[in-house]
Amino acid sequence: MLEYTEKLTLTPAMMTEEDIDALRDVGWDDRDILDIVMACAYFNFRVRVVDGLGLEVPDVSATRAARAREHAAELAAAQGVSLPSDIWGVREQAEASSMGG
Repeated sequence: MLEYTEKLTLTPAMMTEEDIDALRDVGWDDRDILDIVMACAYFNFRVRVVDGLGLEVPDVSATRAARAREHAAELAAAQGVSLPSDIWGVREQAEASSMGG
């Protein structure tokens, strides 16, 4: 699911039926897949509006996002997988923001 949302975020035009089949193969049903796409689209929309307008994100949002990322890493580790790579340095930027830097 995380790999799917990363691909949907970074290269949406490259999505194929095989991507959806991969989600189904690991147990996600069509309603789950719709929810995944809608949540991904919402957060991408929200980030683009905030960033596009140069708005400041409150520290509480950065802290909440850092906690959510840590929780996602714990869940992934429990499943024996790792989170997708962070080729854009998003984690590093979020950590700097949450530390006031």
